[in-house]
Amino acid sequence: FGSTRWGAANFAKRSEIMKSLVKGALIIEVRIKQAPNTCSPLNPFVPENPLPRIIQNKFMDEESSDVVFEVSNETVTSSPKSTKTSTLFYAHCLILQDCAPTLGELCKLRGDNTPVPISDVKLDIFRQVLYYAYGGKLSDEDLKTKGKDIIDAADRFGIAALKLEAEAALVTSTPITFDNAMENLLYADAKNCALLKEAVMDFLAENLDESRKKLSFENAPGYLMTDLMTAIVRGKKESTATSDATDLSTARVSTLRRMLHEEGLDVDGSRETMIALLEENSPN
Repeated sequence: FGSTRWGAANFAKRSEIMKSLVKGALIIEVRIKQAPNTCSPLNPFVPENPLPRIIQNKFMDEESSDVVFEVSNETVTSSPKSTKTSTLFYAHCLILQDCAPTLGELCKLRGDNTPVPISDVKLDIFRQVLYYAYGGKLSDEDLKTKGKDIIDAADRFGIAALKLEAEAALVTSTPITFDNAMENLLYADAKNCALLKEAVMDFLAENLDESRKKLSFENAPGYLMTDLMTAIVRGKKESTATSDATDLSTARVSTLRRMLHEEGLDVDGSRETMIALLEENSPN
């Protein structure tokens, strides 16, 4: 090989190797450590698309805004009468028209240097839903503790994704009991919160006899009985492993929403609306 040599020249003696054999076999332990490849040309650093960060940084940016919302805030004082103050929120119509359509429509009411008034919503809740419209993420704690306030505002301003996220947090953090079942059922029906309604109906179906004795359904619309029957039938099918994945009538709300999302369709609505939308857009 000439003078070209690679590696060390301190070879082990054959006699030593023969002593190390295990049942006639030489066992070699090899330890390999992967070298960091941060400097490898095959693994170059590429920054993320900056657009989400740019949009989020426009939140409450007065200089670039083209619409201002004035949210009133009632302050309780020691005097007999409470005082009302207001806070200004600077926004951008281009962002709102797709991310918060109802607020986007309100942009049309804006005048020269005239804020658009917003009432009947808590100041911190409006800030949170507007922040979400700019790509912000709400904390799990806020979604759980302020769930219904966030659902109300998101539903009002057309921010469907936030409404569903707050609804999911409410369902996972609020055990349904006989004390809150009817309140949550009527609220879910009023706000088209299909997941919350399903959770209540599952509870009623699992505790059918006690529900009949302990709860009053006088104020519940009659059409809710269809949802209850669906929950009972679905429960029986799931307990006997006979549920049909193609049967939309008993499909879970999350399944219906996932199917709609995959088709690029609206995921916010009642069970009946979602099923009708899927059937309408079915290729069969």
